[in-house]
Amino acid sequence: MSEDRSTSIESVHSLEEDEITQTRMKSQCHQDKETGIAKNGSFKELAHTDSASATSDSDIDQDDKPHMDYPDGGLKANTIVLACWIGFVSNFGLINSTGAIESRVQQYILTENTATEISWIFSIFSFVAFGCNLISGRLFDKYGAKTISIIGSILLVGGLFATANCRTLVEFILGFGICCGVGCALLMAPNVSVIGHYFDKHRGIAMGIAMSGASVGGIVWPLLCLGLYDKVGYTWTIRILAFAMLLLLGIYCILIDDRRKEVAQYSTELKAQRLREREKLGICEVSFSRKIANKMFLTRKLLSTAHKIQDAVDFSMLRDLTYDFLVLGVFLNEFSLLLVFTYIPTYAISENFSQSTGLLALIIVNATGVVGRYVPSYIADKYGNFNIITVSSFFMSCFIFVLWVPFGNYYGCFMTFAGLFGVACASTLVLTPLCTSEISEPQNYGKAYGTCYFFCAFGNLISLPIGMALTGSNGNYQNMAIFSGVTSAIGTIAFASARYRLGGFKLVAV
Repeated sequence: MSEDRSTSIESVHSLEEDEITQTRMKSQCHQDKETGIAKNGSFKELAHTDSASATSDSDIDQDDKPHMDYPDGGLKANTIVLACWIGFVSNFGLINSTGAIESRVQQYILTENTATEISWIFSIFSFVAFGCNLISGRLFDKYGAKTISIIGSILLVGGLFATANCRTLVEFILGFGICCGVGCALLMAPNVSVIGHYFDKHRGIAMGIAMSGASVGGIVWPLLCLGLYDKVGYTWTIRILAFAMLLLLGIYCILIDDRRKEVAQYSTELKAQRLREREKLGICEVSFSRKIANKMFLTRKLLSTAHKIQDAVDFSMLRDLTYDFLVLGVFLNEFSLLLVFTYIPTYAISENFSQSTGLLALIIVNATGVVGRYVPSYIADKYGNFNIITVSSFFMSCFIFVLWVPFGNYYGCFMTFAGLFGVACASTLVLTPLCTSEISEPQNYGKAYGTCYFFCAFGNLISLPIGMALTGSNGNYQNMAIFSGVTSAIGTIAFASARYRLGGFKLVAV
């Protein structure tokens, strides 16, 4: 009883303090209004002035609006494109080559484990690689490209050396799934975001050139495995792969750089300009009171945790339905392409093709991806990123249902599917960061991309085990192929919905 009473007394004092605090805030707000300064916070109170001040918004001087200059070329910017290209060869090239490792591990290393159990190695790898964008995107925005690139390179190379010596399922999960996955995650954010610091008008073509490295890596690494497996064995093949990564990532870390200072200055000027506009409209922002948080039953510790999460991933972006549709489209698109990149060599073996045929199909997927990363991104600069990603996703679905599902057991159709699918899926990959940056501010490129792939990572975690479960005990991959096509088709609808919200049914570049 006494506890309830003391709680009630504290609540009354809390409410009184809230009223006093809010009164002081209002007073401070009117004082700030004279100087054009408003305090940042998440709790906002609107104080509208008369209609004359509201109409003054139309008189805002256009010359006062902040502007960020992009090099859009030159030695420094082009060096960054080269650095990102090398990074994509190493980072995404390995992600695109997991099938070359999976088929060897399943056939010769983990022979006593089921295919579903082995799939967890690569699903955890994909989950960590994309899910840790929750951290790497924020680290890139805060500490810059070079620092996290060095750390990521050390983890990736070290993880590959560990993978070479793995002989049990748990060792593979720790060495490849987690260590290599974290390394790839840390390298991913600067790779996909730093070009946005240097390019504006030609951002699409610059990103396309850089991301073509992912396809080159997807060609080189399977070829390396194909040529060395039978000569030096699994262990030394992976070690040689690690040494090659060490050389490339060393060059990458030397060349990579960013423009965090310029982006931060632009962000500050943009916020100040928005506050000036709000002041002319009679809008004043009031800081979020800690007392109000207590009244909402949020403890200080919980509030601190919430702020830490908000610093790492921007869940507020989910308020934008366009961003939601984009995330859903990428989520389902990852389902489809991850199944193909991981299991196309094993699928070939199940259809009585040789292991070299399966690796050749994987190489073709990545080789045609060079075209898919360059041409669509060039076209997207003219016709719009969301238009092209929707069309590319549509063709992905068509190739699966028209070629792979009914005719995958025929050599010619199988190789044709590999080539066409490589073009379509590569274009969706290169356009994802472009679409993300199109609907986010420059200072939030890394965070927006990281938030998107934070959700997609959960799809990557379950897609491979689901695909293997659908094959059944007899190893029939037909159901997996159908599942891949269905997820791709629904992803196309999501991309189209995002495009509709930006441009409606009008034939415009969005």
